[in-house]
Amino acid sequence: MNFVRTLIKKAKKYDKTIVMPEAEFSSRIIEGAVRVVREGIANIVLIGSKEKIKLPQLKNTSKTIQIINPKDYKDINKIIDLILEKRKHKGMTIEEAGKLALDPIYFANAYCLLGMADGVVCGAEVPTASTLRPALQLVKGRKGLVSSYFLFVGKNRVTNPCFVMGDCAVIENPTAEQEAQIAEMMLDEYKHLGLKKPCCAFLSYSTMGSAESDSVQKVRSAYNIFSKNNPRVMCMGETQFDACVNSTVSRNKMPDMPFVRPANIFVMPNLDAGNIGYKITQYFGGLKAIGPITMGLNLPVNDLSRGCTVDDIVEVTAVTVLQCR
Repeated sequence: MNFVRTLIKKAKKYDKTIVMPEAEFSSRIIEGAVRVVREGIANIVLIGSKEKIKLPQLKNTSKTIQIINPKDYKDINKIIDLILEKRKHKGMTIEEAGKLALDPIYFANAYCLLGMADGVVCGAEVPTASTLRPALQLVKGRKGLVSSYFLFVGKNRVTNPCFVMGDCAVIENPTAEQEAQIAEMMLDEYKHLGLKKPCCAFLSYSTMGSAESDSVQKVRSAYNIFSKNNPRVMCMGETQFDACVNSTVSRNKMPDMPFVRPANIFVMPNLDAGNIGYKITQYFGGLKAIGPITMGLNLPVNDLSRGCTVDDIVEVTAVTVLQCR
């Protein structure tokens, strides 16, 4: 878990402010926020009523926790105007924008867009759709595509110190072009986290033509697009999981593709495979799964799993800080 401490140490170097909109109805979020501030990772803004959010006394830290209640926020009209501007093409009225401005998750996204904070961490108590819908509607994607990945950390038999896997939470059935773009986004995130020697694998139930179907053809096309656009990056595809992590299997199944090292960026063919795969890896493999980490938004909005621990909240917040570029 030394890599997790490295991420946290990096995050401490930045003076970033992260909004957590679930504090009024989540004791885990409050505990996580206190940990984040005590460890000096980020300043925190909690959304909710000061009467309902009880914080311990914080001493000997340069970071702060602020509590904002949308119902008495002095600049609520700025929040309303921003939501109205972002959604007017959908016919939103000022009354509807006013209601959304009081929603803690919509408020958190708008608050960041106004430059008052740098990112959002949410999802301990609400499903992914409730976290990402406001982000997709207000923050929006840099290039139109928004996706996600998990960072896995822990002792394993294949790669060290960690690897990433995506998409596991957002795009149900990506096209070949989208899958190639997801791989490029994960490659960028992998490097930004300070990890070295990236190797991408486009996963399938087929390896190099051992089967034929629309699904296999899509993965094969995604690999071709990515490898053409990234000729200096080692990648494999379409490939079964064992063939991209085990040299003996690779030589048998992919004799024409030299096996240099195990893959560490795993591109999943669809959301079924991504979601099932990450949970099997986490629970049966015993690895720490940090995420899902959202990619492609104009500012970081990250979705916690509803099964998250306080440690998970702290670690996702640290990654969110590092995404504030």
